[in-house]
Amino acid sequence: MKTYTARLEQEKDGRWSVELEEEPRVHTWGKTIDQALTRMLEAAAMWFETDESSINLVPKPILTKTAMRTIDEARKARDQARNADRVALEKMQRAAAELARKGISMRDAAAILGISHQRVHQLLATDSRAQTNTG
Repeated sequence: MKTYTARLEQEKDGRWSVELEEEPRVHTWGKTIDQALTRMLEAAAMWFETDESSINLVPKPILTKTAMRTIDEARKARDQARNADRVALEKMQRAAAELARKGISMRDAAAILGISHQRVHQLLATDSRAQTNTG
């Protein structure tokens, strides 16, 4: 599969023009980014005389530095939030398992952890599956 960079720019009328950075003679447009990329995939396949499935387009929107910085910050924050969610889930699973090992009921564990007893059940089920797969 060959990868190309699809450079996207929004025109004054709202349409998106797109060209391949590697071959600027291949260009098209669309009312939306998705439409522009679909048309670019078709155009690139015709230009390089290949099947669309053998082409991978990497969208590269051309935006202001301020917009790009804001987008980068938002993506980093999203990644940090996902990581924090993963860590919180692991810690809740360990806490639920510890309470269960001490003989504390799911309803009481739920009250201690501040979650529903159904969620405690899910955490314990997930934790036991993880231990079965690694053990």
